[in-house]
Amino acid sequence: MTERPPAEAEAAAADKARAVQMRLLVAAITLASLFVARSFLLELAWAVTLAIALWPLYRQALARRKHGGPPVLIPLGFTLATGLVVMMPIALVAIEAARDSEAAVQWLNHAQSSGIPAPAWIAQVPMVGPRLAAWWQENLATPAGASAFIGGLDTNSAAGWARAAASQVASRSWFFAVTLLALFVILRDGERLAATANRMAEHFYGPFGERFLEQVAAAVRAAVNGTILVAIGEGTLIGIGYWVTDVPRPLLFTIATIAFALLPLGAWAAFGVAAAVLFMQGSTAAAIGLFLFGAAVMLTGDNFVQPALIGNSIELPFLWTFIGAFGGLEAFGIVGLFLGPALLAAMFMVWKEWLGRDEPHKRRWRLRRALQRKRAAAG
Repeated sequence: MTERPPAEAEAAAADKARAVQMRLLVAAITLASLFVARSFLLELAWAVTLAIALWPLYRQALARRKHGGPPVLIPLGFTLATGLVVMMPIALVAIEAARDSEAAVQWLNHAQSSGIPAPAWIAQVPMVGPRLAAWWQENLATPAGASAFIGGLDTNSAAGWARAAASQVASRSWFFAVTLLALFVILRDGERLAATANRMAEHFYGPFGERFLEQVAAAVRAAVNGTILVAIGEGTLIGIGYWVTDVPRPLLFTIATIAFALLPLGAWAAFGVAAAVLFMQGSTAAAIGLFLFGAAVMLTGDNFVQPALIGNSIELPFLWTFIGAFGGLEAFGIVGLFLGPALLAAMFMVWKEWLGRDEPHKRRWRLRRALQRKRAAAG
């Protein structure tokens, strides 16, 4: 074994020291940048998630763009379309809420003048039905009792709730605007950003780094597309059931079902409440039929359609998918529904890579031990 000349060894040591210093500098600047941008990390996470999900369609749109056209129009169009898709159900809910507010005022005025009659089903509640019916008749069925009950509501609490709701609307609007702005920038500069990320991953982790980024992006894309498309499909089909069975406010129930379907087992609560409303109205057959129809839609969507859409991009058992979705929801908010399973899939991916790298060493160790035992037996 030949030794390096002193000058060459010193140069190699200096290069190694400079490489370590550069990595420390990059890490320090990265941490400082994250600290500065900490208030916008959730918006950036949403924008990156949406950009990854939209990237295949965006690439197709770029390929079809006529040469010479303004390149900014395509990312702007995708950003505006994303905002429209998000705002439409919110606008529909606001319209329905405005309609219901007028009906609520009329109901309150009628209740104060005529009382609130007890529902027919309340006396049929097992064990406590007669007591509930008697309490209702005494405290709510008469105009005096209803007026006292409604007048006892804390108007200050209602005003505080209204102020909190207005503050939340302003905060969410700002959140939404920043997310759309970040989405536009990421789509516009996506090719350059992806190339930079791939170079950094390959620089630090070799060929595995680039492959890892591609698989994580595929996992996020599959989680977003599979979860959202299945939720929209399940909610729409169950919404048709709401209209057929005459559920009150079927549009609101449909939007709520689509939103809850993003959560594992969430849509069951939505159409379960709708079935309970039908049952309390006396439509027992319609309630049972709606619940069975919703169960059939959910079982088909969750067990057949969603796995077919996601494919092998997220190789996680149901338990880990469940933990990833709810753990991500608790840690990151709604975006965690998609990032949580993708992060767990990334963990399993790194684990398999580590085991795969260690396997040749284990095979060499087993071969060396076998040769030692053979020599000992021969000696």
